[in-house]
This record gives sequence, structure tokens and C-alpha cells, in this order.
Amino acid sequence: MREDRVVEVWAWRGGDRYGPGSGYRITSDLVLTAAHVIVVEDPTPQRPYYDIATSTDIRIRRRSSPELSTGVVVWRGADANLDLALLRVDDPAWRDEQLAPVRWGRTTCQSPGVACAATGFPEVTVLPDQRREREQLSGHLSPTSGEKEGQYHVQVSNAPVSPAVGDSAWCGMSGAALFSADVLIGVIVIDHKGFDGSRLLAVRVNAAFEDPDFLSIVAAGGSCGDLFRARDAKDGVPALESAELTTLFAAPRTSRRPRSPATLLTAHTSAVRWFHRREPKIVELLDWLGSAEPVDVRLVVGPGGHGKTRLARELVHRAVRAGWIAGLVKAQSPAELDPDVLARLTSCEVPLLLVVDYAETRPDVVRVLLERIKDDEPPPVRLLLLARSPGQWWQSLWSSCELLQELLALDDIEVVDQLPDDTEQRSEAFNQALADLSDALPSVRDMVSAHWTAADWKEMAAQVDVPNLSGHRYRSILHVHLAALVGLLRRRPTTENSDASSHEEYLLLRERHYWSRSAAESGLQLNEQTLTNAVTVATLLGADTVEEALACLSRVHGLKDQSDDRLMTVDHWLQTLYPAPGGGLWGALEPDRLGEYLVAEQLARHPALLNSALAAASGPQLHRALHVLARAGAEHPAAVSLLRDQVLGQPARLVPAALAVCVETEEPAALLAAVQDALEQAADHADVLSAIVEEFPAVPSELVEVGEQITRMEAEVYSRLVRAGQHRYLPRLARAHQKRSEQLFQLGRLDEARREAAEATQAFRELAAPGSGREGEA
Repeated sequence: MREDRVVEVWAWRGGDRYGPGSGYRITSDLVLTAAHVIVVEDPTPQRPYYDIATSTDIRIRRRSSPELSTGVVVWRGADANLDLALLRVDDPAWRDEQLAPVRWGRTTCQSPGVACAATGFPEVTVLPDQRREREQLSGHLSPTSGEKEGQYHVQVSNAPVSPAVGDSAWCGMSGAALFSADVLIGVIVIDHKGFDGSRLLAVRVNAAFEDPDFLSIVAAGGSCGDLFRARDAKDGVPALESAELTTLFAAPRTSRRPRSPATLLTAHTSAVRWFHRREPKIVELLDWLGSAEPVDVRLVVGPGGHGKTRLARELVHRAVRAGWIAGLVKAQSPAELDPDVLARLTSCEVPLLLVVDYAETRPDVVRVLLERIKDDEPPPVRLLLLARSPGQWWQSLWSSCELLQELLALDDIEVVDQLPDDTEQRSEAFNQALADLSDALPSVRDMVSAHWTAADWKEMAAQVDVPNLSGHRYRSILHVHLAALVGLLRRRPTTENSDASSHEEYLLLRERHYWSRSAAESGLQLNEQTLTNAVTVATLLGADTVEEALACLSRVHGLKDQSDDRLMTVDHWLQTLYPAPGGGLWGALEPDRLGEYLVAEQLARHPALLNSALAAASGPQLHRALHVLARAGAEHPAAVSLLRDQVLGQPARLVPAALAVCVETEEPAALLAAVQDALEQAADHADVLSAIVEEFPAVPSELVEVGEQITRMEAEVYSRLVRAGQHRYLPRLARAHQKRSEQLFQLGRLDEARREAAEATQAFRELAAPGSGREGEA
């Protein structure tokens, strides 16, 4: 809840008397309040509010202003169960300001104790000049209480003492917006008699969502999040989120003006409408949602840029419209999953769609969600996993989860459709993107110009020829959209000359203009290369805390000699440059393929930048960096070389992290080779080998091929350490030989398996030998 959006509402009640109430600005000039606040006279038991005429004189006051502004009623609930109203400020002196869309919600689970809060202007806060101070109410509610009357019963934890006679101490609080977990779920309307001010009643806002007039007014004001708005929809009708589960999902990105041209290519912006040729896939997934199964899981894989995330967001959009609670899970690790939210999953009463993007990097999150999902009764639950490939992570996850094995086979994997070689279909996608991007470009902050209008963009779009789209890269819908965007941008009159050899390079040129302009607005006078270094490090490593951010920035070329104050300014600039979609401070340059291109190109030119950044990286940052480099290596061989150089240069630190990523990535060969080379290089350095083996990751037994290679390396390290006189590692050596023997038998390499079994037997005998001093160590 934004406290600066809370307002006082006053309605004329005849003579010189005004009735007080509270309200909340859902847009710059649209206020939500209780309907009984704006009637011409006080309601009575004999004459309820919905039988009383609307006041003809409405006044509204923001907390920062001593003045009252005029307003008019534009909508009002029609009966006792809909004590809600919408006001529009019509005062010429009212300053119009851009506000983020409100997130609307409802309770969806049965478990009690849902935390909630509201801010209003009750009687107890009245000042001598009749203005009122704000009062912040906090409490909790039970989703099932008041359900039949469309109300919430709010148990207040900080209730004022009611007066002995007269009105409730809460008089004037009516109309205050009730929030839970940042979503607006109700409006306070009355003090529940018999509870001495400790319980208030609130109207559930989801009741208003059944009124088309309410929805049309709210939609016209833009009070909804971009996540739930279709690019080609005729309106922006808001959607209801789950009050209890909303923190499970990445929050909708609500910026109405994209920050830079590259932003238009991201899935969350959806500047290009849904490609109708892919409609059959959405229909198939909608059928999956509607199947009779109480719980079901799907894995969809495909290279970056082929539209997996856009597919998932389109499905989320349509599921929400059909009454589901749906979204992209934001937790990057099980530790980030709120235990209270997980506990409520089992009591959810609404169909639920959970989407886990980049599932290969967070299988443990998927595992925890599957453990919490009930699979024996409705409503249905669907879990959609998105990944670049079904690598080792999928085998490990599937083998370790009984429910997953019951729901789908190990090879029951769907591959997202590439664009076919049919150039007609690719040309159609290009022209559609051209039209939509020309509509969107005038709203991009970095492209605003008094001399370049929307009509100009449209005219230029008509002059852009369809390029040759027959190449392999144009199987990716992202590359088709990228070609359309660059085609438009190159048409824009500019004083600069660009000899960019690729679409990615040209778009990065435009992004650098955005970086320079936004840095100047933040008070940063840094050269272009320093800004580029900072964005590269942010895209590669990310940062979850201020400590991580400052540690990395202090090692970036161009920032090493800067004060902490200046580094904090850079940190804030990066946070606003590309906001993080979920937790964390820094978002990455998107779409992913563009971010990977930036990382690969910059580090190829300035490899020392990676040395400095990784030296200060935390464990999670190292893990992220290796994943980004591994993904970038699919199209940029230089990234593979950089990966290898880093692992060889910091074996004690990077070998364990590299092995962990091997288990998750679709292409572990390059990382495994780098690890092997690092171990060979450190063969005579017992201290390095000791540090490495202490951090060797546990490899799931079902990952036989990768596991065999990792166990072989582990056995080699233990053998070298034992030969160097560190006999405490002999028990581990014996177990490593034994484990590798089992793995080789599974792979059918029987001769090798017997040799490993013999090595294991010899090691165990040495341990058990009398007088060895190591009896029982194994």
C-alpha cells in the first residue's frame, strides 16, 4: 500500500455540514471509497445508504495538501452488498501525476490469519481545524468469515478505545482501502457491533468485478498491471491476484513507458502482439489446464529466443481471465519460498497455475513446490516448467520425485516450436512486429523527440523492406523481432554514423545512449566504457544485497578509485536501469540473448573485467555467472574460452561451482573439460586439491554419465592427496572407487568397473590392516 495515495473524502450532507470518510487513489484522479461516505445524508437502519441520493458536493484532500479539491461520483454500488464508489477529481488545480497501476486481489485459500492493513482518517485523529491525521490499521482476517455477505471481518490488532457514547472511534475510517501483501482486497465500511472497535467489516472488491461499468471505468484509467494485459486487447481490464499467494509470484511490471528500445523485445513488455500462428500451442495448453487431472506437470524446452517465456505469459494471461490464480514463480532457491505461503498452498480453493522459468537453474524450488501440492482433490493445480533443454537437472529431479514420475515419463518433454523454414511465415512475423514496434516506439523514454512523431514511425515502417530471413538464426522469433526493430531504428534520422555489423551490436549502440542519458540524470559523470563495464557485470553476476553490489562495483574498471558514496549511486542507477523482475537489486539487460551477447563481446575485449568481478562474487553470483557464460557459449565460442580460463585461474574457488553447474546445464562437456584441466594443472599442489575436494558437490546417483566423470575426477584427487601423505583421505578414496565402479556397471563398461571395484577393495583392506592406525575410518 502506498501511503501517499490515501486521501480524505468529504461529502456535503446539507447546510454547512460535511460527512467525513477515507479513500484511496487507484489512478492519478480516480478514488475508491465506500458508497455510504458520499450520500447526501447519514444512513439509518430505516433508510440504508443505497436508498439515499448521492451528494452533489464531494471534496477530496491529499495528505500533502491543506486544500480540498472537488470531485464527482462516476460509479456507485447498487445494493447493500456493494458499498463501494468511484470518484473522479475534476478540480483544475489538481496536479495530474503518473501513478503505478493498483494490484487488485482476493483471498483464495481457507487458512485463517491473513495479515492485512488499511490507512484512513477516523474520528480519534481529528485536529482542532477539523483536518484529520492518518491512522494505520493493522490486523488479520479469516477468508471464510463474512463470505456470504461479500465482506471481510478484520480483526484489528491496534484498535482505539471506543467512546462511552456516540459514534464509533472508527467513524471516518469508512472508505479506507484494505490491503494484503500489496494487493487491494477490500474497502472498510463499518465497525462491527459487539467487538468494542476491535473488528471492522470490509467490502470485498472482487464483488465489484462482476459489474461491467466498474471494470470499464477502472480499465479506462489504466489501473491494472501489464502482466495481465494482452498486447492486442481492446481494453486493460484488471485481474484479481491471490492475497495469500501473491508473494510466490514475480510482481507484474507496471511501467507504462518502456525505458529503452531493447525493452520492447522482452516477454514482459509484449510490445509485439501474440503471433497467431502459435495459437494452436496455446489452445493445447488451455486444454491441459481444463483436463480432469487434479494435478499435472509439463516441461517445455527450447533455445533462448524461441518464445518460451512469451508462451508462458500468454497462458498466464488467459488463465487469469478464466478465473485461475497464475504467475511466474520468483524464488531462485528454496530459502526464498515463504513457509507461510507454502503452507497455504494446500488450502487453495481456486485453480492454480505455477510457472517456473529457467527451471534448470532451480530444480530444488520445483521439488519443494511438488512436495506441497495436494494431488487428491480439486481445484486443479498445474505446474509448467520452462528450460533450455532437459539436461542432467531433469533426470535428477524426475528420479528424486515420486509424484513427478507418476505424472509424466522422463522423456515426456515438449519442444517449443521454432519458426519453420517457410519464409512466408517468417515474413508475416516480421511485418507484424514492424507494425507493432512502430506503435510502441513513440512511448519509449529514450526515443522521445518533438521532431519524431508516431506518424513518422508509421511512415518509416512502410518503407522498411523485409530482409532475407532464410538463415538458420531466423528460426528464432526473437531474431525476427530484432531485425524488425533494428530496421526501424536505422530509419530514424540521427547525427551519428554506425558501422555495426550485426543487429545485436546496433541495438547495443542504442542501449548505450540510454545508459549515458540515465546516468547523467542520476548525477553520474562516467565515460561510456565505465558504464558498459558496470552493465556487463550486473548482467553477468546480478546482486541480491547492497554488500554484494558494492563489493563487485569496487572492482569494476573505471570505478575502483570511487568513494563508497559514488558506488552507492552507481548501484542505485543499475537498480533503476533494468529493474529486477523478482527479488534482488540488479536486473539484467534483456532479452537474454542480447545480455549474453553483451557479456561475451565485452569480456572477449576486456577479459580482465571478468577476473576482477569474479574475485568479489559471492557463491550465488558465481553460480549465476557460470550459467550465463555457459549459455552464451552456445553462440559465442569466446565465452567458452573465458569459462575455461577462469576455472584454470581460480581452481579452488571455481571448480566446485563449475561442477554444480555441470549438473544443471544442457551442455556440460566444456565445463567438465575445464575442470579436468584444472585438476591436472593442480596435480602437485596438495593445498589446492584439498580445498577443491572439500567442496565437491554431491552428484545424484541417477546422473550416471556426468556422475561417472565427476567421480573419476574425485578419485584422482583423493589418490594424489593420499600419495602426498594425506592419509585422512583414504576412506574417501575407497568410497569414490566403489561409487565409480557402480556407475561404470550401469553404463555397461564392465572391465573398467571391475578394475575400480578392485581399487576400492584394496583401499578398504589398507584401512582395515592391523597396525595401520586407520581401522574403522571408512
